[in-house]
Amino acid sequence: MKIRSTVILSTAAALIGGAGLLTPIADAAPATSIDVLPRLIDGAAAGYALSYSTTDEHGRPAIARGQVYLPSGTPPPGGWPVVSWAKGTVGIGDSCAMSTALDDGAAEDPLAVELSKPLLTQLLRSGAAVVSTDYIGLGTSDAHHYLNSVSEANAVTDIVRAAADELPELSRTWVAAGHSQGGAAALAAGARADIYGAPSDFRGVMSFAPSSNLEAILPLLSPTVPRIAQLDSVTATLIYVLYGLRDSRPDLDVDSYLSEVGRSYVGQAEASCISDLRQDVIGVAPQQLLTRSLSDPAMTSALREYLSVPTKGYSRPVVIEQGLADTVVPPALTTALSAELLARGVSDVTYLPLPGATHYDIIAATVDDALPRILRLLR
Repeated sequence: MKIRSTVILSTAAALIGGAGLLTPIADAAPATSIDVLPRLIDGAAAGYALSYSTTDEHGRPAIARGQVYLPSGTPPPGGWPVVSWAKGTVGIGDSCAMSTALDDGAAEDPLAVELSKPLLTQLLRSGAAVVSTDYIGLGTSDAHHYLNSVSEANAVTDIVRAAADELPELSRTWVAAGHSQGGAAALAAGARADIYGAPSDFRGVMSFAPSSNLEAILPLLSPTVPRIAQLDSVTATLIYVLYGLRDSRPDLDVDSYLSEVGRSYVGQAEASCISDLRQDVIGVAPQQLLTRSLSDPAMTSALREYLSVPTKGYSRPVVIEQGLADTVVPPALTTALSAELLARGVSDVTYLPLPGATHYDIIAATVDDALPRILRLLR
């Protein structure tokens, strides 16, 4: 493992949670529909809206939507290599999805999409195709199980197969990449590449500020925990996680953990995309959402199974880039994740912390490093 960090690993290791589950799930069925995109990102010569079949964390069939962007020129022999880009958080309601924005003719893309464009544009100009899932439940009839590592990884993987099935100019050589929510999804896809999905030539993972180790933090919350201002940044995330967990695990009775305030926020979670929700909960501590502790064994086990980013199973290179001025994904948690990957024997991991970079500029700040790394993996 190659680590370049000013953060002490031994301190961060105390924050490490359990490893993600690597349960094999049956391959998904072929893609269902493809249409020309009404709007392209810079660098794309053509684009398509794709609706495709995948599977959720329970192995049940599901539908996801996403976008496919092709570079200009003549495809190389075997087709354009592919980057499966996993988006950062947009929200959990259909109105937040990129597919919905395109359908509605919105003038602006979700912020998470805008943040990724410096890298995606350069990838397209360098001769890589880009596919990007909206995940299960965003723009479809299912609920979005926010930060569920397995369902999101499946959506990241299956869009590569679905796009290649529909477009012969695409190869099945691919890299998983993503930011924040998508950084975790890309990692989980990489860990599951040998056990899930149609046969493909998977090359590795590029992850920016991946959400991780929340399963170690959230069980510390209870209505009696003193308020710590730094934890207020968790409130919006907790609302989305509990919304997804409530649908994924109805046996858990998530509502029994919620205060009246918590039930109101979780019940209306689909109505607010992430930027609006973060504004709405300014001054609301995560403890205020709860009427009982999240530390009981049933909830702790459920959070670990639902959230954990896998820390084993990787057979291809993994690169993690993290801004050290990030207040959304704490750098200590990403350092802890990298330390656990090392501890569990994942040998080809590169951790690149960047002083001064925030959650919102990490992609632009590292594009000169990330672009050649991804292109080398695709060669």
